Amino acid sequence: MRLALVITAALLAAPALAQQPAPATPRERLMAADANKDGKWSKAEWLAAGRREMGFNLLDADKDGFVSQPELAEGMKRMQAMGMAPPAE
Repeated sequence: MRLALVITAALLAAPALAQQPAPATPRERLMAADANKDGKWSKAEWLAAGRREMGFNLLDADKDGFVSQPELAEGMKRMQAMGMAPPAE
């Protein structure tokens, strides 16, 4: 009887658990951090996404104070080639 109650409780809780959204990926957090949706990240936006300042400085190839999507993609390729970054999401 006790096992039946546990199973019933688990089955009733399962739909509620399944409705919770999955945690945001690092890429999703970064995309969401582009507050003004201009397709690039200022240092403030970058840091707000939980990224490190060192990464921003490395990726801002033209040193204009922004990391553009092409700079991000190229920087990730370089880092992956050096074994410093996980594969792209």
